[in-house]
This record gives sequence, structure tokens and C-alpha cells, in this order.
Amino acid sequence: MKFTTLFFHLLLLSTLAFSQKDPKVKKDPYTSNSLWEPIPINRQLSHDKIDRLQKSADEFDEKLDGKIILINNKKGSEMLTESIIKKVDQLQLIIENLPLDHWAKVKYLMYLEEDLKQYYNDMTSSKANPLYYENLINNFEVIFKKQQNNEPIVDYINANFTRSIYGSIHMFKEDRPALEAVYNNMVRLYPDEMMTRFYEFSDKEAAVTLMSLIAPLKPNLILTYATSTSFERNIVRKSNDSLIKAIVNIADNAKKPLRAIVFLEDLKSGKKTLSEVNTITQENALYYKHLILQRLIPNNVAKKILDRECKEQALEYVRTMNELHDAQDPVRFKCIEPLSAKEIYFLMVLCSDEIYTSTFVGSFNRMLTKMAPLKGDVFLQELEMDKFRTFIRMCAGYNKLSQYLASIDEPNRNTLMATFVHNIDKNKETDLEDAVDVADAIGSIQDDNLIDYLLSELKKDYERTYVSNNKRGLIIYFLLHTLTVSIINPEQTSEDLQTELKIPPIAFVPIKNILNDSGRVVEQVYFYGDEDGKSSYNSFISNYKPEDWKIVKNDKWVTMTSLKGKPITVYANLPLDEPEDEESQRLLVKHLEENNIKPSIVIHRGHSYHLPGTLKYLNQDNKIIILGSCGGYHNLSTILGSSEDAHIISSKQTGTMYVTDPIIRLVQERILAGKDINWIEIWTELATQMKTPGLMDKFNDYVPPHKNMGALFLKAFKIQMQENQMM
Repeated sequence: MKFTTLFFHLLLLSTLAFSQKDPKVKKDPYTSNSLWEPIPINRQLSHDKIDRLQKSADEFDEKLDGKIILINNKKGSEMLTESIIKKVDQLQLIIENLPLDHWAKVKYLMYLEEDLKQYYNDMTSSKANPLYYENLINNFEVIFKKQQNNEPIVDYINANFTRSIYGSIHMFKEDRPALEAVYNNMVRLYPDEMMTRFYEFSDKEAAVTLMSLIAPLKPNLILTYATSTSFERNIVRKSNDSLIKAIVNIADNAKKPLRAIVFLEDLKSGKKTLSEVNTITQENALYYKHLILQRLIPNNVAKKILDRECKEQALEYVRTMNELHDAQDPVRFKCIEPLSAKEIYFLMVLCSDEIYTSTFVGSFNRMLTKMAPLKGDVFLQELEMDKFRTFIRMCAGYNKLSQYLASIDEPNRNTLMATFVHNIDKNKETDLEDAVDVADAIGSIQDDNLIDYLLSELKKDYERTYVSNNKRGLIIYFLLHTLTVSIINPEQTSEDLQTELKIPPIAFVPIKNILNDSGRVVEQVYFYGDEDGKSSYNSFISNYKPEDWKIVKNDKWVTMTSLKGKPITVYANLPLDEPEDEESQRLLVKHLEENNIKPSIVIHRGHSYHLPGTLKYLNQDNKIIILGSCGGYHNLSTILGSSEDAHIISSKQTGTMYVTDPIIRLVQERILAGKDINWIEIWTELATQMKTPGLMDKFNDYVPPHKNMGALFLKAFKIQMQENQMM
């Protein structure tokens, strides 16, 4: 709406002429389509601000034509044009034509300007919702009329509430009942969002209501408020909600409130007294046992806190067993002897990222003994199938799946494994984690009949997600089905699989991918200072003959540079006594970074408990990662988070220098010859070098990059999601 001096005069003259012709005409400001009186100069600025915002909206599509255009959204374009351009113009006329005093008109013009500012902000961040702004401008007119007629607006708010009424709140900031109505509706519909706006309405009844809504979802947050000195403390303590009262009682009377909150359901229902809970939380072993009992309660209100506490307590046991890896079994596993089979189960599945191979195997054997005579499938059912996919994946990875399935009656074994692969997509919070568990497990299963059966079950889910047009689920099951087919049909080349999954080469690493700018391959090897690390270092260094390699050593690391063939430089920290070994690694990494030296090959030499020390240094420059440690296979997702394109060699169980050293040697031979690193060729050649059954068993536990099903799944899933514009 643009007003010029000439326009004002013409309007004034035409209005006067019309009035003179028919003095009996009664004018209605709400249906007027012309200006009855010139706008005073001291109010023109208010209109100019609105006009400028309208113009910005109009020309956002680079055309000043009185239309707002959204790409591929004709209906939305029409709604916004009608609301932001036409309706706002009309409202400006209505405000001017009404018999209001100057300051009242300025006030409502400011309200209208506020609405347009909202649109401008959303427009420039591509978040403008046409329906929201249609409602917002309609709200303006309704609220404006009601305020002129001194009518309450609470009934309108409650009967017509949408988020847009919250957007109109600037129009009735002094109307306490209306504000209460808006905030009550907002906390009911958008509790999480309103928690971030708590200061806005902390003095309203809605603040107490919000606490009652949040309490079942975040009881630990209510506990934090109850024990704090912030203003939220008083709001929480004003509540008559029974759950909040129970939390306040914990805050005031529990000896260890952060532990006691886990038993909130029992305290609220009266199943436990706070005195009993205080006794439980004082002793770690007793606390862990009761945590597992709480975990088995369906829909536990404190589930997230329970998950955290269960893992924290489970880690105490696992770390104790890990640290005693050199001790005899009676000493090493003494801490879990008092535990039940279910309690041992949760130790394993909750600590899958930290548990050592031997710790898992020892715990698994003790769990199986304590589980008898209960069948394995019934055991998992009694656990509510909690983390069972992680458990099956770990059993498969540590070659214990056949032993576990043997504890199940034969007709029920396939039923359990079908459950393992079915309906992964139904839980959006865990679907990716579960899918990787399935991929890893399938890659580890040696039973051909079981693999055939799982393929047929995966096909059912593939078809189900296709029929229901569940795109994310379809991607998950397409990938799992494709990977399983590749296991059943090993004659299918890795190139075919690579093409089908749309992932980079998996059977080989092109030599060009690992060369630096000067045509050199840089390798970095991490050694640790225990006896195994020193032995591994001596075996490793013996492969570098002075006639073929220039060897330079300082007090922290050694550097080997090839004298023949393609240039290779190998950096390896010395296996100094702990903790000097980690310091030597840190200084070597610093040296490489300061000199812009980027290793494309990284090799970890040491026990699995040292692996986190190596993983923290990984980055996108690392193209080949060789994990010469026990159970390195179970860290694939962590590695891919740092080096998503890396080819990873790892062991499901026991890593040994008698396999790792030959792998490194064959990789280097191909680099020196300027050849691509072909994993199929290398694995075929390695198989001929494993001379004893014991060594062949250990070699079979090593997983080459083209057989790393979990890693392949994660890579392919990311690509598929990007191609389908779903991430």
C-alpha cells in the first residue's frame, strides 16, 4: 500500500464528493476499500515500515509484481499473496478508517509490523509456512475486532488454537487470562520447545503444567530443578503432580539421589520405601542387581537414566576383568561369580565397545552355565529381547553363535534368527545400529543353511517395505539382502557388489589413492609398551633389511625409508615402557602434523584395550587401516566415523603377529612394485602361508575389507540416503 500526496488529495476529494452526493450513506471501516482521511505525517512512518516489509516479500522472487511466489507451490503462493500483500493492505485501511486515537492506531500498526517481521525472518531462512501466515493475519483481524469491542479472547484462543496464535502474543501481553490460555496450549502441544522458552512464562500456571508434562519424559531434569537454587526449584515444588512429588521426596531424602531416581516407579507406587532404596544404592553390587531388575520393568519412566546407570555399573565389572587379562580365570572372573546369567548378559551387551575378546568369551561361558537348564530363546524372551541383536552379533563375531543356538530346541532356532532380522525399520532410534548388527553377524556366520534361511527372511522385509513405500526401511533391507546374497554366492565378484551398492572399490585400493603429492606412500605404526608390544615391535622391525631400507632411529620413534621400488616411508613409535609409549605416539603425531606428513596407511599393533589410543588419531587421510589386535572387528563404526573411506583389516577374535606381519609384508610388496592393493589376491596368497591348523584358524578370524559387512553396510547406507535426498 503506497500513499502519495496526490493520492491522498484525490481520495479526499472523491470521498467528499461521494458524501455530498449521498450524505445518508453509513460507512463500515471493516469493509472499506478506500482511505477516508489523509494519513497524518506523524503516522506515515508506521505505514512506511509495513510497506517496506511487504515490498521485500514481494520482490524476494526478483519480481516486484504484487505476488509472492513459492517454487512448486501454487497454493502456498496464493495464500501468502492474499495474506501478506492484500490482507495487510486492507488491515492498514481498516486501522486508519476506524475512529481510534493516534496512539491506538500506531499501536496496531506496530502489531501488524511485528507479524510482517516474523514473515521476513522466516522468508529469508526458507522456513515460511503459508498456512501459519494465513492464520496469523486472520488472528490479527479477529483479535483486533474483539479488543475494539472489549470482548475477551480466551474462548477464541482455546477453540482455534494453532501455533500462529502464539505468534500473535504481542497483541495481548497485558491480558493475563489470554496469556495463560496461550501458554497452557503451547506447553500441551510443544513441551520440548517451551522448555527452551521457560523464562517467558515462569510466573504462569503453565510453568507448573509443563513440569508435570516433562516429568515422565525427563525425571532427571525435574530432580536437577528440585535440588537446585534456581527459580525452577520453586515451580517444581509448587506442583501437586504425584510423580513430581515423588521426585522432590528423592531430592530431599535420598542418600544418593542420582541413583535413587532409577527406582522412581517403585517409590511412586509404594513397592519400595526410600529407606530400602537408600540401602540398595549404597553398595555397588547390590545396586547393579537391582538395576537389572528395574531394566526388565516395561515402560519404566526412568529408562534413559536406567540405561546410563546400567552401563556405568556394568563397565566396572568389564574393566576389572579386562585389567586382569593376564591373570588365571578364577582370579579374573571372580567378580562376576555372584552374578546371575541375566546380569552377566547385560555386562556383555552394554559394554560391547570396551569388552576384550577373552573377557567376552569367559563371561559368555559362565552365562551359559548359569542359564541352564533354561533354553536360549526363552532366556532372551525373559529379558524382553533387550539388546538381543547386539548379543547375536557379538556371538557371531566371537564365533559363539553356534554354541548359543545349540542351547535352543531345533524348531525354535530359526524363529529366533528370523526375529533377529525382522522389523529393524520399526524403531527409528535404533534401526541403523540394529542393521549394522545384522550385517556384522551375517558376515560372521559359518552355517550355510542358516545364511540361506536368513536370506529368505530378509526378502520378506524387503518386499514389505517396498509395498508400504517405506523408503528408509527399503534401503536398509535392500542393502542387507544384497550383502547376504554376496555371501551365498561368492562367485559374484566384488566389482559387481561394488556396483550394486554404489560404493567405492572394495576389493582393491588403487595405488594412486595412497600416494602423497610427491608420489610417496606414508605409513604409521602404533606400538605399546607392554611385553606383547615389545615382542610385536621386534618381529615387525626384523622385516626391514638394511640393504632394502634406510633406518633412522631417535629416542621416540624409528623411520624406515625404502631404497628400492616405489618410495615408502614408515614411521613407528618405539614401544617404551608405559606411559612413555603414549607420549612417544603423541610426539610422533605432532612431528608428522607440523611437517604436513599425512599417513595413508595406519597399523595398530597391540592388545584390544590399547585400540582406543590408536583410534583417536585416525582421520580422513587414512585409506588403509590394519588392526593387529584382538577383536578389532568390533570397532568398525568408530573407525568409519573418522575415516569413512578407509579399507579396514581386523580380527574378530585373537590378533597375532604371525598373521599381521605377513599382511603388512604383502601390502608393502605391492606398493613397492607400484601395483594396486588387491585384497582378493592378498588373501589367496596369505591362505597358502598359514601352515598349521592353529594358524589357519587365527587367519580365518581376520576379516579383509571386501568381507567387512558392517563397514560395507554403513558406507552404502550413507550413499543411498544421499542419493534419495534423505539426509
